Amino acid sequence: MIQRIQTLYILIVIILSFLMLKLTIDFSNDIKLNSLVKRYYVFYFIPVIGILTLFLYKKRVIQSKMCLIMLGINVLVLISYGLKIYEGNSSFINLVLIACSIIECILLFVARKAINKDENLVRSIDRIR
Repeated sequence: MIQRIQTLYILIVIILSFLMLKLTIDFSNDIKLNSLVKRYYVFYFIPVIGILTLFLYKKRVIQSKMCLIMLGINVLVLISYGLKIYEGNSSFINLVLIACSIIECILLFVARKAINKDENLVRSIDRIR
């Protein structure tokens, strides 16, 4: 499980999402989010789905779809904080959260690409048999 590179990418995403969750809870007085992510429910979904994705290493198709769902949630968070900065609330915490979200999006994209590469390799070996 841990020897696959996409597992390491997903593990880094989980750690970054816990960091983002901690930052939003610690500085909740300074940050006011849109109604869509008002009560930090989106920040709870990312690590939970990430942990589920981490343990679905034998089911690569489902793991790929879960990475796509996490990527969509991260884009939602990125848009939400981007709107806050556009409105003029450009605190340091918002910038850190946007940077973490961008890094997570890149890592999830690369992890999904590696998962699909593994799945294609397994399918090609099955065709040879």
